[in-house]
Amino acid sequence: MTRTLLLLLLISGPALAQKQGRALIDSLVAELPKAANDTAKGRLYRVIAEEWFYSDINQALHYSRLGLAHTTRMKWPRGIGVFNSYVGRAYSDKGNYDSCRHYFKKAIAIYKPLDDTWNLASTTNNLGVAEQNIRSDYPAATRYYFEGLKQAEKTGDNYLIGLCLDNISEIYRIQKNIPKALQFGQRALTLRQQQRNPDINAQRELGSSLSSMGALYTQMEDWPRARQYSLRALTIHEKIDNKDGLAKTYSNLSMATQRDYAKKIDYALRAKRLWDDINPRHLTAVNNLANLGVAYFDLVRYPGVHNSMIQPTDRTARLQLAQQYLTEAIRLNTDKGEVGDQAHFRGVLAELQAEMGDYKRAYENFRAYQDAQDSLYSQESKNKIAGLEGKREIELRDKQLEINRLTIAAQQRQQLVMLGGLGLLLVIGGLLYWQNRTRKRINTTLLRLNGELDEANRVKARFFAILSHDLRGPVANLISFLHLRRESPDLLPPDQATRHEQTVTEAAEGLLDTMESMLLWSKGQMQQFKPDVKQIPVAELFSYLQRFFAGVPDVQLHFDTPDGLQVATDEDYLRTIMQNLTSNAINALKQTPGPARIHWQAHPENGQIVLSITDNGPGLSQTQLNTLYNDDAAIGGKSGLGLHLIRDLARAIACQISVQSRQGQGTEFRLAFS
Repeated sequence: MTRTLLLLLLISGPALAQKQGRALIDSLVAELPKAANDTAKGRLYRVIAEEWFYSDINQALHYSRLGLAHTTRMKWPRGIGVFNSYVGRAYSDKGNYDSCRHYFKKAIAIYKPLDDTWNLASTTNNLGVAEQNIRSDYPAATRYYFEGLKQAEKTGDNYLIGLCLDNISEIYRIQKNIPKALQFGQRALTLRQQQRNPDINAQRELGSSLSSMGALYTQMEDWPRARQYSLRALTIHEKIDNKDGLAKTYSNLSMATQRDYAKKIDYALRAKRLWDDINPRHLTAVNNLANLGVAYFDLVRYPGVHNSMIQPTDRTARLQLAQQYLTEAIRLNTDKGEVGDQAHFRGVLAELQAEMGDYKRAYENFRAYQDAQDSLYSQESKNKIAGLEGKREIELRDKQLEINRLTIAAQQRQQLVMLGGLGLLLVIGGLLYWQNRTRKRINTTLLRLNGELDEANRVKARFFAILSHDLRGPVANLISFLHLRRESPDLLPPDQATRHEQTVTEAAEGLLDTMESMLLWSKGQMQQFKPDVKQIPVAELFSYLQRFFAGVPDVQLHFDTPDGLQVATDEDYLRTIMQNLTSNAINALKQTPGPARIHWQAHPENGQIVLSITDNGPGLSQTQLNTLYNDDAAIGGKSGLGLHLIRDLARAIACQISVQSRQGQGTEFRLAFS
């Protein structure tokens, strides 16, 4: 069941690709005169010859020679190589070893300089087929098959690889190494099934693999599987009209049906009709002819009710048909020089002729059978030696394949280790990068926290400075008065004592207001503090100040605001700022001769609400002004919280505070809210 491989020489034509068999050949032949150029014509010759290989070997040889002559005139090296291979294949199928080898070697000599690996692999495989089918030189065939497989694997073409695997499986089958034959045959079938290619050549190869598996199971006498694979192959060959494949598959089915002589003879007759058209000298065709003769002889030797209706029903006619088929098979084997099958068929023919009463011819064939057996012993010895050589060759090839497999496995492990190492380096690099980023974030956070800590320390220093500035005076006065009342209660007259009590009471109330202001200020220094912003009518703020400072003598307070004007801010903070600015202004005006005036105004300006307080006091010094803009400036002011505290409170509620002051003319503070 070994097969040659058709060579690669592409041709286009989607319309022709829809046809197959004889219809395709006729349409291709009709296209020859219309070929656009010599290259297209050469490709047409290639496809025509290829199709004839599956139906008529003589026509295949004829068109292969025409293609060779055409490409030689063109001086087209690859085309010349392809048609040399085609002519060689035709001679191989006809059993002419010397001629086929000559043309195959010419083709290989052309492909090597062209580095045409695909066609080199196919032709090497075809040389192995010739060695196996014609000379039964299995070691030589094995070398060619494995060399072809090596070249095919370079191309990565599953079509080529599958064919070489199929032929190697056939070598193992001949040497009765069934496990190995199954292994390679199954690998070839798996490759063909994976292609899922609707192309006709791919379908042919799939069908051929199934036929090879059927023949293998026939040799194993596993009849159910032999029929299963053969019937699957038959479906494919019928679909693509592959006569060569059909002939081989019908021959397999004839052997696999065993005692069902009706089917056995029907399959064998179908195979015979196909072989007569394709190549009646093919080894499988000759064996099918002999098996047909044996089947008719078995109808006589094993008569039964189920065999009585098989035509011809007459005993003599059956014996004559059996003699005719066996005689023709022996003649063809003699022409081919085949000894082993010929001896078996002569033995059966001698028995048949004795059954017919032709004892003279029976004796002659029996003598010929004995002579063939004698020569067969010598041939068997040769086959045995060849088998041992082939076995050794195959073992060497298996060893090399195992070495190649181990080498590939080692390379794969090395690649995995390298990939693992690369992955580890990437992980380490990622960890180092993450660690660096984390360290930077931590350092940034630490710097920020350190800055906040420094700021907190500065706030603490300011807080204690304010305590020292604004609480010490009132508390000291209160203590002095209390000591005076305790130690000398009668020292002061009643009216003066009343005035001192009033003074102390006002100082205590002022101290309470101061503490409330400081509490409010301390809230502003807290990290989570958020002002309670809401809309506050400005008129209510001015009304509060007017009530708070109603008892202040010798100072005129004026308030101007448009009706309905409101400001969005924290009410407590703004009141404290306004109260302390007013208190500072009153204290400054105590040293001013003439009428003392304080004027509060409110008005919108450039999208902002502006509150301003103006006095006609002595003004602020440059040192006092620095307190408003510089965090590190010394605390100033005579009473209240001082400009330092006013600045921090204004900052807490996003109030823009500015001041204009001229010595001897007064001071104006402006509070602007967005």
